[in-house]
Amino acid sequence: MIQPAETGGVFEYVPDLRDADRGDMGFAAAEAVLDGRTPVRQLAVEAGTLLLFRGRNSLHRVTPNLGARTRMLAVLAYNTEPGVALSPNAQRTFYGRVG
Repeated sequence: MIQPAETGGVFEYVPDLRDADRGDMGFAAAEAVLDGRTPVRQLAVEAGTLLLFRGRNSLHRVTPNLGARTRMLAVLAYNTEPGVALSPNAQRTFYGRVG
């Protein structure tokens, strides 16, 4: 985390919600999270915090950012297979553009 939002921007996650290696994307489990039937865990992350998180099989999100200050962070993503690139939607999310 480089700069937190004034309020909001809390990192929330549910560990081991799916097993992507076996093709189980956990859609029913994700629906239970979105409906509020499954609780989420929260991490209080402050500026200067280094968080190592393997998100492939864990559902994760950030609560809405409120206030005038932008929440800024650096994301490092790795893949064990060569030639794998972010989807256009992920490019838009991480970089603000596709290219």
